Amino acid sequence: MSNLDRIVSINIELQTVVSSGVSFDNILIVGPAPKVPSEDPTVPDVGVYTSLASVNEMGWKSEGEGADPVGIAARIAFSQTVKPGKIYIAVQKTTGEPDEGTLEEPTVTLSRAEAESGWYVAMPAGIEEEKFEAMAEWTEAREKMFGYSYKNPDSNPVANTYFRSFGICYGDDTGSGDPYKHIAMAVRFLSYDAGEETWVNKSLAAVSTSKFTDTQIDTIDKDPGSYYIQVGSTGLVQGGKVRAGEWIDVIRFRDWLKNDMQLRILNLKVKRPKIPYTDKGIGLVHNQVIASLKEGRRRGGIAEDQYNSEEELVPGYITSVPKAADLTDEQRHSRTLEGVKFSALLAGAIHVTKVEGFLGYSH
Repeated sequence: MSNLDRIVSINIELQTVVSSGVSFDNILIVGPAPKVPSEDPTVPDVGVYTSLASVNEMGWKSEGEGADPVGIAARIAFSQTVKPGKIYIAVQKTTGEPDEGTLEEPTVTLSRAEAESGWYVAMPAGIEEEKFEAMAEWTEAREKMFGYSYKNPDSNPVANTYFRSFGICYGDDTGSGDPYKHIAMAVRFLSYDAGEETWVNKSLAAVSTSKFTDTQIDTIDKDPGSYYIQVGSTGLVQGGKVRAGEWIDVIRFRDWLKNDMQLRILNLKVKRPKIPYTDKGIGLVHNQVIASLKEGRRRGGIAEDQYNSEEELVPGYITSVPKAADLTDEQRHSRTLEGVKFSALLAGAIHVTKVEGFLGYSH
């Protein structure tokens, strides 16, 4: 012990925080192993890749004759104007004899990849359309999303209503990357923070625009699905909805808000010796709920306070918590706080603008 410690003794406790490891930014490509896999290093069942070169090193060929579906998907992902920091690839294993084996069901591959928390949207590559329904059903029970491309505007391979699956129709095969439009679409829009984006009216790289008749577009819109068409001189994504009809960005923002609020409240409990079951303790929890809602508003997912035509204030969110004295002995003894509530208005997005005007010699 130094002389200084004898006079002034200081102990500093490091307050660690909890991170869920959950990401709302990364894709998971699901598909077969390379036709000619690398032996050194071996291809992992679920791998993380930060560049196309790292994908090629594993044996996946990304262009030219004999290109691997996963390789093409990875090339399109890393070709977007905002390149992903990383992508995940889950390999479909072969069952049975090496020369006569069949690929496992993609839902089995997804279940194996579930242990890796760093991805958010599962994307098939080289998987038959008839397998998409099962993949969408698997995703619906988890806080992930599923994206896919399909060819026929009159026949969506995912027929049921799902809130976590979205498809983009590519129509006739006019380009080698068209069956992978979902890869380009997901990477493009996941480059934005949850809450600040809408999944339409942006251009994609490494894929061509599709040509549809007005009747086909109407069919896709009603389905609902997405599509990538030329508007003026620019290719733009249209649609932007999940199979259930909700906007994709709303589902993603909801997932982010839930995770953010959970972490804030958990870290409050981790950093303090205890949260008393008093008005003060309830207020501490309340503050974390408000902090999460404020961050959601800053990101653009929750509306700002506004006024209606009667000049009445319409707050972007409202919250409420119970008074400790109003809770029963049983509630307090359970040490479970109930009755913490909030209501928030989605900021939404303007996709279509309609303007009415008049030209004349006088008003």
